[in-house]
Amino acid sequence: MLKRLVHIVFIILLSLSGGQLEAQVADSLFAAANKSYQQEMYMEALEGYQNIEKLDLKSTDLYFNMANIYYKTNQIAPAVYYYEKALKLAPNNKDIQFNLKFANRMILDNIEPLPKSLWQKFMDGVILNFTFETWAKIAVSLAFVFAILFLMYHFSYSTGKKRVYFITSILSVIFVTTSLFFAYQNKHHVDNNIEAIIFSSEAAVKSAPTNSSEVYFELHEGTKVIILETLDNWKKIKIADGKMGWINATALKEI
Repeated sequence: MLKRLVHIVFIILLSLSGGQLEAQVADSLFAAANKSYQQEMYMEALEGYQNIEKLDLKSTDLYFNMANIYYKTNQIAPAVYYYEKALKLAPNNKDIQFNLKFANRMILDNIEPLPKSLWQKFMDGVILNFTFETWAKIAVSLAFVFAILFLMYHFSYSTGKKRVYFITSILSVIFVTTSLFFAYQNKHHVDNNIEAIIFSSEAAVKSAPTNSSEVYFELHEGTKVIILETLDNWKKIKIADGKMGWINATALKEI
């Protein structure tokens, strides 16, 4: 039993040290790539960033810098792709939003989006303004606030203070419930709205998942789509104006 416990502890320590070593390697690569980026050695910098990406580490700065390099070298599809990936990690980042707008101007497809309902506007303006992890953290923090307020209410002898603590504790419960609801809606939206970027210079969107089917319309590199369904090597997609169709999976890349 003791040997087994020691073995488990050793494995845990080994995994922790491995994670620390990987983080140190990533930091070193990132610093070197940033130096190349500042010296306008973009391809060398990009290679360094790509090596970090291969470590399966997610970083807003990493994706943002990669997108900037692709934008500077007129590679529209990967530029939009990495700006979108960075924006998923930091939805409120003004620099990413600004650069993404410029990158989107280079896209050939001029798609007029459908009008949004009040609920969609609320989703975009409030619920999707933070990641679902952030909403969950807010809910946990508010739960601690509720616990403290409840204890203060329970141990307070003043009627006036009891009333204040009771009301604020009820409000904190409401805020906790609201934050959890927002976190759930955010996660549900993310899981059910799989976004992708067209990487082919020109891609045919067809009426059915076959090569011989009718072509509905064409899309070009950099355009963002939502994946609705997958069948073999085909993806059923929807674009901002509501049009749908089937496209070869090799023509796009999921964000």
